[in-house]
Amino acid sequence: MRKLLGSLLLLAVVAALPAAAAAQRRAAPRRAAAPAQRPSFGVQLDLGTETDFGIGGRGVFGLQSLFPGVPLDGIVSFDYYFPSHPSGTSAHFWEINGNLAYRLRVPARSSFRPYLGGGLNIAHSSATVAGVSGSSTDADLNILGGTTFRLQGELTPFLEIRGVVGNANQVVFTGGVRF
Repeated sequence: MRKLLGSLLLLAVVAALPAAAAAQRRAAPRRAAAPAQRPSFGVQLDLGTETDFGIGGRGVFGLQSLFPGVPLDGIVSFDYYFPSHPSGTSAHFWEINGNLAYRLRVPARSSFRPYLGGGLNIAHSSATVAGVSGSSTDADLNILGGTTFRLQGELTPFLEIRGVVGNANQVVFTGGVRF
């Protein structure tokens, strides 16, 4: 037991020595880091060419810590649609999206902040007709473009157009606000 305690104590001292030595040195001057971009969350309204009206939410996460100097954002969203269907039937459609968006550089005085990107779409549809049910889940690709609008305060309105390429071929127009 003494040998184990002695070994742990020796290991702790050896591990602490480089940190203590580093604390004695003067830190090299650093260049100013870009301000950290905090995540933002929002609500959105959707209009799909095949799925009609929908509502959803999104999260936008800056990826500067992974890709320094690259204006890249990760956008995740969930949308629930209210597709039209004949009387006596039911239909449901929802999707989850994970996209990367490259923010285009614009003059600082512009209130528009355009972006382009793409990603993955997971879509689930289900329907019941005359007591017979069926459902389908598909993975498709997204191609998107949009803009945010710089305003005074914490709210950031946005507009986006997204093409879903694959089994759920459609174009989705989205607008909302992030906070």
